[in-house]
Amino acid sequence: MKIKALMGATLVVVLFSFNAQAAMYWSPAPMKHGHSGHDRHAGKPFLLHAGEGAEAQLMSPSKAVKPLTLEYGRVSVKAMGTGNYHALVAKRSVDDLHESAVRYIYMHGKPSGVSPSLLIGHEKSALEIEPAPLAREHWRYYSNTNAQFIVRFQGQPLAGAKLSMLTGNGSSAEFTTDAEGLVVIPLPEDFVYEKPGRMANPASEFVLTAEHSVGSQKYITTFSYSYHINPEHWQSTELGLAVIGGGMLIGGFVTLRKRRRREKK
Repeated sequence: MKIKALMGATLVVVLFSFNAQAAMYWSPAPMKHGHSGHDRHAGKPFLLHAGEGAEAQLMSPSKAVKPLTLEYGRVSVKAMGTGNYHALVAKRSVDDLHESAVRYIYMHGKPSGVSPSLLIGHEKSALEIEPAPLAREHWRYYSNTNAQFIVRFQGQPLAGAKLSMLTGNGSSAEFTTDAEGLVVIPLPEDFVYEKPGRMANPASEFVLTAEHSVGSQKYITTFSYSYHINPEHWQSTELGLAVIGGGMLIGGFVTLRKRRRREKK
């Protein structure tokens, strides 16, 4: 537990470091002392980086909005009566610069009865990076796999938009959306800590940033989420061992049958 807590704190420090000059974005915050992280009724802590002066809110699966109070960039988020995915949104406008940060988080609670796609497709800021689709439930973002996103401006797909990606493991890349506003992002194979099993390998974070200008007005938005080391690392090893073990069993069975036949003769 101490190791996981330390890695979580290290992750936040790393993200702070590599993105200190970038736009504001959300990330999980380390649990305060005394919280095990297994209490479903406790709030989930998140940090808004570089978000001085921003206003934060939580949007429910049915698009109801609840204002949040930031304390040194930190918020504790609880479900708004129902479970399912919620949107953590921060906005800030200063002169001609309009910024936003969006993160989707799963909250336990009563079934909402609506699809997460309703919330994801809803316009939450003028410029927005929409996951298409969002990795959720038993599906996660994994290294060495592709993830798709649509960049929208005022609800419409934005062709030729520039995106940048930064990961908590130190990778970076730039992309451009196609004519439909779509971009396919290969999540990097940049994990160095590897043990068999997903639970033995802490997730990392990636942050996507998009910018767009209209005249003197500049818009910046971020989408942040966790991604995990690809399970093929240990699944392939387990499969290889299973094949070897199966071959040995078959070989032993064939040898035993031949021996019995010779004994009968």
